[in-house]
Amino acid sequence: LLAADLPEPLRAMLVRKAEGNPFFVEELVGTLVDRGILAREDGRWTARELPPGFDVPDTIRSVLAARIDLLGPAEKAALQAATVIGRVFWSGPLYELVGGLEPDLRVLEERDFIRRRSGSSMPGEQEYAIKHALTVEVAYESLPKAARARLHAAFADWLERTDEAREQHASLIAHHLAEAVRPEDADLAWREDPVELAQLRIRAASWLRRAADLAIGRHELDEALSLLERALALETSEPSMAEIWRSIGRANALRYDGEAFWKAMENSLKVCHDRSTCADSYSELAFQTSIRSSMWTRRPDPALVNGWITSALELSDGASAARAKALIARANIHSDESDEAAREASALADRLGDVELRSWAWAARASVAFHAGRYDEALMWAQRRFDLTETITDADHLVEIREAALPAVGALGRLREARRLAHEHLELSQRLSPHHRMHGVALLAETEELAGAWDAIGRLEETIEKTVAANRQTPCVRNARCLLLCALASIHRGDEDRARAFEEAADELGMEGHSLALDNVSVRIALARGDLDEVARLVEPEPTFRFVFGVPTLTARLDALAALRDRERVEREAPQFLASRTYFEPFARRALGIVREDRALLEDALASFEDLRLDWHAARTRALLAEGPFANELQNQ
Repeated sequence: LLAADLPEPLRAMLVRKAEGNPFFVEELVGTLVDRGILAREDGRWTARELPPGFDVPDTIRSVLAARIDLLGPAEKAALQAATVIGRVFWSGPLYELVGGLEPDLRVLEERDFIRRRSGSSMPGEQEYAIKHALTVEVAYESLPKAARARLHAAFADWLERTDEAREQHASLIAHHLAEAVRPEDADLAWREDPVELAQLRIRAASWLRRAADLAIGRHELDEALSLLERALALETSEPSMAEIWRSIGRANALRYDGEAFWKAMENSLKVCHDRSTCADSYSELAFQTSIRSSMWTRRPDPALVNGWITSALELSDGASAARAKALIARANIHSDESDEAAREASALADRLGDVELRSWAWAARASVAFHAGRYDEALMWAQRRFDLTETITDADHLVEIREAALPAVGALGRLREARRLAHEHLELSQRLSPHHRMHGVALLAETEELAGAWDAIGRLEETIEKTVAANRQTPCVRNARCLLLCALASIHRGDEDRARAFEEAADELGMEGHSLALDNVSVRIALARGDLDEVARLVEPEPTFRFVFGVPTLTARLDALAALRDRERVEREAPQFLASRTYFEPFARRALGIVREDRALLEDALASFEDLRLDWHAARTRALLAEGPFANELQNQ
């Protein structure tokens, strides 16, 4: 530091006190310079003898406090005010915070407390940085709490007057206003000015909520939740508290934390006392549950969700976003009987001019059309959502648009397009949560599932295992489903031990009530093993289908009923697909061909599988044609 020899007593004191800590050495040397024991003369350092009884504090914090106390009043006030701004600060607001004082910042530079920076994150302002974080702590703690609060408020005022900084530094403004009204210090700081305190609390809560909304938009959900919790602590209005709890619920839904979402929404309902506020909370509960129904280990009780929808519709205004969300939830959950609800939601979103609501309403219309077997219409609604992507900034919504298009794309056998959408989803999901990334990987596997490309799923096994492990903090039915797909791929390549390991891993996740998502894979596993008793058990209940997994559910069921030679149910369920020119059509022809022992139907199925480039299914169909009664029929011909 000095490039000079020190008298032995001085050197010994420095070594003893610092105990090998480089920062402590720097501060001790700074103390000696501040006290004039070390001085620079003629370009070199000289040292005076230590005066009798001279000593320095034994801790870095004490050394720093002593050095700060040696500063002149203006410079000390400037350093303290700088620590209120933060480790990085700017000269303009600093001079404003110290009032009529005229500190010389060069002194703080020479004493090595601060350093001037070449650039600045605040346009038009000279930027500085305090050299060490511990200096920030010590100088800040030396300020009386009342003075801290007023300085925080003053810096927030300065930021609010800087138009360029308002949105960019929303979280910074929110932080300083919140610090100005910290509940434990507020009465002390603003004892003589309760009106100012009340106004500051309102401003702090408003900025905290604005900053949280911006953080949610960036998908920085932990930051958003922290800001919302601080806002909640300052809020006294129950309607505002209900809104904050809804925002907390939505942030938790975006990271697929179902339990935290429900808890937040329950808290919002506890402070709802008017119809519209309660309608908003019930509709958000129903809406988020309907679009993220797999974020719980145990699937939500349908009666409970139906109750939320009913309450939202009863309490909401006829032309409100709350009603639109409740209608969308009804259409999503009861797609087989909610055509009218989906149409009303769509018309209402159009009248409200809400782009995101319009997109969600179109998704509901796609779901309803899919359940009615109108697959071209379902795809039309799904594709219309892509027209809105230039105006939708929510990354979660953008990945969902691609995910929700896949059932209709798959139903029409457009596997190349399905692969493209899956890859786009995976790319976009990289900046979102592990749960979103799980969906992205799952969509790749599910597309190969439709293709019967078990080798391709096998190549995804390592990625699936890593992605499932990263997503264990939030329940997801796709965690279990992807592991089951890996088990199925293992069976097809003859690795039964690996298959059993994947099945056990899926079972350990403890997903309950998700049979609509999982049973279709289990059916294929049982078929691959030739376990017809298990196949019969899995297809025993009457068929129920959901939009998301409708394609693999329908086709696995047709294959299962054919394997069981259950002609009655095949004849009842398959004919609807014969003239559909969809992905389902060859499966329906093959199932009917098997139970009727009709070679022509099997040959038609084979041609359709080949047209769709479903090579594995085509190969299985050829094998059927070469064996059993079909082979005998060929010999007779």
